[in-house]
Amino acid sequence: MIPVNWATLNDKRIGTVLNSSSWDTPLGIIADQTRSGKFKTRPNHIHAPKTFSITMHMTLEEYRVFRYWYENVCRKGAYTFTYPVINDNSGLLVEYQFAPDSSIGIKNTSALNLELTMSWMEA
Repeated sequence: MIPVNWATLNDKRIGTVLNSSSWDTPLGIIADQTRSGKFKTRPNHIHAPKTFSITMHMTLEEYRVFRYWYENVCRKGAYTFTYPVINDNSGLLVEYQFAPDSSIGIKNTSALNLELTMSWMEA
């Protein structure tokens, strides 16, 4: 499946990812506890995707574009999307997807400014 491009307004990517965003890096091991209480570890051969808790600032106009994009282009998270790397400032575009068991939280911080919280995963 080909990823969709992130929503834009006037040829500019909408939203600003805030510094309060966070992410987890999964371990590459599996640990089993023995009867004696010690742990035996072995490599994990399954690639677990990194998850990102995103906090994004948008204006009301940007939010309207985002809402249309989310519902009609991204199909409410059915498609993956490209966005610059979250945990780096290189500007490289990578593929993300909305986390399956998450939702998008919206908070009105002032008259025309919104703060959105959402969970993304590496695709």
